[in-house]
Amino acid sequence: MGKKNIIFYFSDQQRWDTVNEEVTPNLCALAKEGIKYENNFTCQPVCGPARACLQTGVYATQCGCYWNGIPLPSDIKPLAHYFNEAGYQTAYIGKWHLASNRLPGVGLHCESTAIPREKQGEYQYFRGADVLEFTSHGYDGYIFDESGNKLDFKGYRADCINDYALEFLDKRDKDKPFFMFVSQLEPHHQNDHHTYEGYKPTVEKYKDYPLPDDLTFLKGNYKEMYPDYISAMSADLLKSLKNSEYMTIQLLFTHPTTAVILKQEIRNTKEAATKAQLTLL
Repeated sequence: MGKKNIIFYFSDQQRWDTVNEEVTPNLCALAKEGIKYENNFTCQPVCGPARACLQTGVYATQCGCYWNGIPLPSDIKPLAHYFNEAGYQTAYIGKWHLASNRLPGVGLHCESTAIPREKQGEYQYFRGADVLEFTSHGYDGYIFDESGNKLDFKGYRADCINDYALEFLDKRDKDKPFFMFVSQLEPHHQNDHHTYEGYKPTVEKYKDYPLPDDLTFLKGNYKEMYPDYISAMSADLLKSLKNSEYMTIQLLFTHPTTAVILKQEIRNTKEAATKAQLTLL
């Protein structure tokens, strides 16, 4: 049996209970053809540490990335290193959040500029930004390639990230296996606008979407923001893959930083912030 192609598809701040037929029909369709892990939990419900755990295979306290703004250590071989050694083409698309230092004037700062090649986790193909919410909004923005070239995009951000992933699939060497990590920002809130920015054509569709019980007793603007939050969960890449040759690959989907942040930065530290959906096809 030949080496399997692998796509790791990753969302940010997506609650586990939003994976359903109404919100994510393509993902649910794929789950019926594979395995759905309903008791999957992240070991770190915070953005940078969660990503560091996935890219190193160790706990945040072991790799040293125990809060946001701590770059990946250079003395731990990252995930892509092992795929490269195994003869895979490796690609990373989207938000990275593992290169810049959180302290002003200390270390490297590339939150909105190109990530140095040596800080890209050894991925051969790279289309991303260290802090994607600093280089873009719900609509329009820019990312960088592995050589530091700026790439502008127009349209809904989640769809554009998916387009970059599809571009890699078209350009890759079809005679070699690949590992691609797709890192969406959605449905994460837009920091500088202090709001969620959903896909405009579907926001109205979710204006009466039921609120989770663990939000309804809290203060904040969750009633106003929840329709945008729900509509942000684009699945166009999944739809494209479902109708293509890539259905022969293994697909993994996970949503590790599942805390819903609403205006007052309310974080539920219980199940809603740690439970994550994982599907293996």
